Amino acid sequence: MRHNRPSPPKSFLRFFRWYCHPRLQDYLEGDLMEVHERRVKQSGKRKADIKFIIDVLLLFRPGIIRPPKNYNDLNTYGMYKSYFKIGWRNLLKNKAFSVINISGLGIGLAACLLILQFVTYQLSFDKFNEKLDRTYRVTNDRFQNGRLIQHGTIMYPTIGPTMAKDYPEIEEYTRLMPAGDLNVIVGEKNFRGGRAFFADEYFFSVFSFKMLAGERTSALKDDHTAVLSESSARKYFQFSGKDISTLIGKTFYWGLDQTPYEIKGICADVPENSHIRFDALVSYKTLIGFVADADNSWTWSDMRHYLVLKPGSDYKKLESKFNAFSERYFQGDKVSGSVEKFYLQPLKDAHLYSDYEYDIAQTASGKAVWAMLVVAVFILVIAWINYVNLTTSRALERAKEVGLRKVMGAFKSQLVSQFIFESLVITFIAFVMAIAVMSALQNYFNQIVGSALSWRTLLAEINTEQVVFIALALGGGAMLAGFYPAFILSSYTPVTALKGKFTRSSRGSFLRKALVIFQFTSSVALIIGTFIVSRQIEFMRRTDLGLTLKDVMVVRPPELTPYDSAFNEKVEAYKDELTKVPGVVNASTSGRLPGDRLGRGFGFRLTDQPSDARFTMSNVRVDHDFLETMNVKLLAGRYLLPSDHFVNFDDVKSVVVNISAVKLLGVGSAEEAVGKEIFWNTNSDRRFTIVGVVGDFHQESLQKPMEAIVFFPAYDNSSPTSIRINTSDVQQVIAGVEQVYDKFFPGNSFEYFFIEDRYNTQYKDDTRFGKIVSIFTVLAIIVACLGLIGLSSYTAVLRTKEIGIRKVLGASMASLVAILSVDFLKLVVAASILALPIGYIGMNKWLEGYAYRITPDWILFAIPVVMILIISAFTISFQVFKTALTNPVDTLKNE
Repeated sequence: MRHNRPSPPKSFLRFFRWYCHPRLQDYLEGDLMEVHERRVKQSGKRKADIKFIIDVLLLFRPGIIRPPKNYNDLNTYGMYKSYFKIGWRNLLKNKAFSVINISGLGIGLAACLLILQFVTYQLSFDKFNEKLDRTYRVTNDRFQNGRLIQHGTIMYPTIGPTMAKDYPEIEEYTRLMPAGDLNVIVGEKNFRGGRAFFADEYFFSVFSFKMLAGERTSALKDDHTAVLSESSARKYFQFSGKDISTLIGKTFYWGLDQTPYEIKGICADVPENSHIRFDALVSYKTLIGFVADADNSWTWSDMRHYLVLKPGSDYKKLESKFNAFSERYFQGDKVSGSVEKFYLQPLKDAHLYSDYEYDIAQTASGKAVWAMLVVAVFILVIAWINYVNLTTSRALERAKEVGLRKVMGAFKSQLVSQFIFESLVITFIAFVMAIAVMSALQNYFNQIVGSALSWRTLLAEINTEQVVFIALALGGGAMLAGFYPAFILSSYTPVTALKGKFTRSSRGSFLRKALVIFQFTSSVALIIGTFIVSRQIEFMRRTDLGLTLKDVMVVRPPELTPYDSAFNEKVEAYKDELTKVPGVVNASTSGRLPGDRLGRGFGFRLTDQPSDARFTMSNVRVDHDFLETMNVKLLAGRYLLPSDHFVNFDDVKSVVVNISAVKLLGVGSAEEAVGKEIFWNTNSDRRFTIVGVVGDFHQESLQKPMEAIVFFPAYDNSSPTSIRINTSDVQQVIAGVEQVYDKFFPGNSFEYFFIEDRYNTQYKDDTRFGKIVSIFTVLAIIVACLGLIGLSSYTAVLRTKEIGIRKVLGASMASLVAILSVDFLKLVVAASILALPIGYIGMNKWLEGYAYRITPDWILFAIPVVMILIISAFTISFQVFKTALTNPVDTLKNE
């Protein structure tokens, strides 16, 4: 006997409410977020988020979904037990199909979860700071002659304190300056390699780094005091005890400074997701003792400033007042030689959205991170399309089951429940598989991204938006996969379903083809992206840099050797001794190395140019062997000579410039520039004679344009030694160099690296991005091909009898293969055509971030298309040949 039941409401929300347990109906009416906000206030965000997750998961719990109220006589438990049995039997009945379907979805989910780990980690930077939403760093643009000459975070010591004094919106500020690498002496031991900053006493008020011992407010207040990270403190003082506070009050020496530094605080090691990383902080008053201008200069530029605004303050409104600030204190370009413009960057953007020069932040490309999230969405969509497509196609085999159920009195809602339940079960199995795949790939993935990611990375930063996204991705996809085939099959009359007349109809065919096209469009676009990223990285590594970095080892400077009147002669003797080591070709010293950001001078001009003419050029101190050691081409004049060096830098008169500097100064040619004199506005009475012009070379990566450079002849005890070698026995050379180093600079620890390796670290983000895209492109292709296997297998089964008849009528093997393959290959070709403009536009947008870049040629687009066609053809070939080789007697005997 059929029960009378109300018609389902047409509104999807009302339909869902009508279909769910009453205890969740209030949430579905919109109260969920209100309940969540109330819980946040009562028990904190973490506990509220956990309860929110439970509530969302309850929406998809099978036991909640039930028939309408007038079916209460049905046993819900028994009904879902029956659903489970039927679904399980269908999985076992079609094992190959089930493996393909679950594997495709599982791999897609695993890829998505891995990318979500990476994206979540990148988005978590600096979130541990309690005042994150109110903290900003000051940035600065400098203009000369109407041209932007510097875009950075580096500026003058007075900026932060003066802004805090002038603007009541600012609650507090802090300023810091890089102090270089640590060279710590404790007792008889020397420790090198840590990173230090000079920081003022307000640092720990602005930032929420955890203090393990000492007072936050006074640890950096006095002269020659320091705060060490826990690992540094344990390393320097060989401490393995539990009470780290016993190290408070101990002292160490830094470099050649004879005044001991007292430890006033020990903080926990800086979190990996902090844009500032340090091993030690030295009080700002110590810096003022070294350089008086460090407190009040408007022209010395080496500080970074952070501001905390009062609650409710609009940073954009405050930023709009900075033009008046600049005019008031800099009077155009009269004070610093440049027109200064100041801005505020939210601290939460410092990691992903920093294109600043002289940046101290640990940065990554925000575009790359969001691109990875797009890739994750693509892969997930491909996986769900794959799942829906296969489920829909295979569901037609259950037409007679559906027809029989309808004859026995089943309603559409019950059929929908059956398919949704089965989808949820398959999704759960696929999710378990995804966790297993993700665990298997975790270590390899971590090596690529360079971070220790895990489930904890994802769960530690999970928020409401991510919960909703994951719930919709899993639950929504599963329900869609169940709704679609259920509504198609349940819409037919029982007679039509039992006769199976629609199994060969075109209903749903267009949608399935469209989904396949989308899958392979995404796959081809990802392959194009992988090719172009790889080609750009290869281009940057193989491009002629204008100097030779291969086979150059660098020895760290002898910082514990004082610079005195004999230092220059000692370095000359040291270099001469190095060239006697077998395998050493040449040796030189320089204040900066290729790959380093050079310092800038803002007031260069020719002596015959007007005094208001100002040009900005990078500058570096090098010895007379540096340019030759690096194989920098001489265009005119001569290289530097030993006679150009003086113990007192004020006596230096000769310089070498590159060709970009010649052009910037307005000189017609390299030959004309030789012999000309230039002024530098730090001391307008000093003149430097250009004795040589060298070719341009890429001081930094190919992402940066060429710059004008002035090379000053000078030695100092902070300059590393670059040694060109030519031998296969590298270890013997290293041992020989170490002996010479220890002979001339006793007490300094010997450390070395190869400059080519260090230079290439500038491309680590690009290399990482390329590897990640490559991996997930392969996964996307695998998922798409699994779908193609399933669809081709199903199509072959549907056309088995047709193939048998054609064989009886004399069709050749080639014609049969063409019949079974051509439809799918047409879809792949259509997808490739659609992918070409998408890949071209996307990759050109990405390449805009490089000053020197490739021009993508047609081969980079043709190869992915050919690849995907070959992969697709190979994917379907097995099933095609298997069907074509079937004996027609076996396929037609039941007709």
